[in-house]
Amino acid sequence: MVLEQSIPDFFTWVIRAGLIWAAVTLALILLTALISFLLAGLRMGPKMAGKMVLHVIRQAISDIFWVSFQRIRALALLTFKEAVRRKIVVGFILFIFIVLFAGMFLDPSSRHPLQLYVEFIFTTTGYLVLLLMLLLTAFSLPSDIQKKTIHTIVTKPVKISEIVLGRILGFVVMGTVLMAGMGILSYGFVVRSQSHTHTLDIQDMTTLAERTPDGVSPARSGKTSLAREHRHDVYIAPGGENVEIEMRNDHSHQVSHTTLPDGSTRYILSGPTEMYHARIPQYGLLKFRDEMGLDKNEGVNVGDEWEYRSFISGQSKTRAIWLFDNITPQRFSKGLPVELTLEVFRTYKGLIDRRILGTIMVRNPATGLAVEMRIFESVEHGTDSFIIPTTIKPIRRAEVITSIVASQNGQLLQFPPEGERDYGGADKSEFDLFNDLVAKEFTYFDGKTERVVKNAVEIWVRCLEPGQYFGAAQHDMYLRAGDSSFTWNFCKGYLGIWFQMVLVIAYGVLFSTFLSTPVALFATFFVVLGGFFHSFLADLGTGSVLGGGPWEAFIRMINQENITIELDLTTPEMIMANIFDSIFQGFMWFFSHLLPSLTRFDASVFVSKGFNIPLHLLAIHFIYVLSFVFPLYVTGYLFLKTREIEK
Repeated sequence: MVLEQSIPDFFTWVIRAGLIWAAVTLALILLTALISFLLAGLRMGPKMAGKMVLHVIRQAISDIFWVSFQRIRALALLTFKEAVRRKIVVGFILFIFIVLFAGMFLDPSSRHPLQLYVEFIFTTTGYLVLLLMLLLTAFSLPSDIQKKTIHTIVTKPVKISEIVLGRILGFVVMGTVLMAGMGILSYGFVVRSQSHTHTLDIQDMTTLAERTPDGVSPARSGKTSLAREHRHDVYIAPGGENVEIEMRNDHSHQVSHTTLPDGSTRYILSGPTEMYHARIPQYGLLKFRDEMGLDKNEGVNVGDEWEYRSFISGQSKTRAIWLFDNITPQRFSKGLPVELTLEVFRTYKGLIDRRILGTIMVRNPATGLAVEMRIFESVEHGTDSFIIPTTIKPIRRAEVITSIVASQNGQLLQFPPEGERDYGGADKSEFDLFNDLVAKEFTYFDGKTERVVKNAVEIWVRCLEPGQYFGAAQHDMYLRAGDSSFTWNFCKGYLGIWFQMVLVIAYGVLFSTFLSTPVALFATFFVVLGGFFHSFLADLGTGSVLGGGPWEAFIRMINQENITIELDLTTPEMIMANIFDSIFQGFMWFFSHLLPSLTRFDASVFVSKGFNIPLHLLAIHFIYVLSFVFPLYVTGYLFLKTREIEK
């Protein structure tokens, strides 16, 4: 699975993000108070202005923090009932129709059917829920204010803050109930869509030319019946007991057999197995060895525009090296389950259907002892799974390899030092993984910093064929430390849509406190649109988009200049373009910080590709949502307060 950004540690992230959020919030409060004081001072003098600002701040704090949960619950229930009266159930009925007819348009012969169905159902649910919440929140408060039905509420002992918070919570409860129904229906749709079986009659199989003892049935091979546009190759060992099923479309089957009335045997395959995963991966640190034998953070650049992966060349000294720690017999008593995804870059086609050869080597980073234990064929557009056993027999003589790292001052350092290298261990014919190849403790140096790593092992990948390249990223190799429940993982994936829904509700309620229905609708829509393109807006704000800002891009278009060509910045038109683009860049930087990134909550890729969604990632997303919802609640209170609808 592609992860362009590593999942941050929760405590490291929350401390840094909390400090930034507190500093920005405090700055905005002080700025707002200062502007209010200056404006009031022009009308009534500094003394009265100071008293007024303090009074407003005290009242706002009282209204925002000292609220009645009983009144909020009543207002939330009222909002829930209003949403039901506005025919919100129509959205659920529409979703049912989409699910009923989706199977007609999805390709059942897909090589990754579960991924196709999960991504479809998550995308459909997300867009439909956000659209419904956008419409509900935009029409709610403006309609009540226009019809004056809100007067029946504000004349009661209810605070403005309770109205805003009640609206937000009411819509959240409504959306949660709606999503719960969609989630149950979606899960049933995904599982039911993949459910199928195959049959296999013994007379339809080919008897293999193998001599067997008398009374023992010979080995046979054949193909299963057609189901969901695919078949499986089957091999039945002599005797008919052991049956091997080819893995196809990300799944296999278990086999049972029955005797037909005519005495023949029919093999029946169960529902799909090995399809519903929620892998718990343990990722390592990746570095590359170059042609000179130096360890670096990047490999060979083959000119790929997407710089996610670096490459190693075939039949050279280049290597891709992953370091894994916390490797103990208690966690991996049966060996290290490794899953590897490699990109292949070919400088010549050759036999295009032929895979590229490579090797796997295991190395002790503390002693330098390295054992080459496997030759493999690259699995393009797929994942290669294998186990590094606890007892390793090398495919050739082991060796001692030192790591050479260049420090910041240019000095070349060798690890391990001369006295710690295990030259004697290289003569063994058999190696114990935990005793010979796992370093109990050693100092890891990446050229800048040092840190102590315990119970660590390195896994090296080499490309064997000249003129061909393997591309690798940090998350392309991982140890499969365990598996979680697919059902629970599916529910956690739906939480990502729920987080998006809460943010849309908060923005919709905010805009409805001071804008009319059409304007609030468009404002919320543009927030949603900006949230899905947040990364692009952030790049515009930091000036990291190729081709420059809009004025520079316009000049390049008129002059037909490539975006990578350096322009003459001293010309009058470029000076003016830089001035306007700098203003635009500052505006986009400010605007991008007012919008949440909605794409960060999309967890469908975890579910569809069979990876467990970490709980600490959900905790980060929850705090991220709260950091937006609270300021939106306060701002909505202030805007609704200024309308003085109670009068």
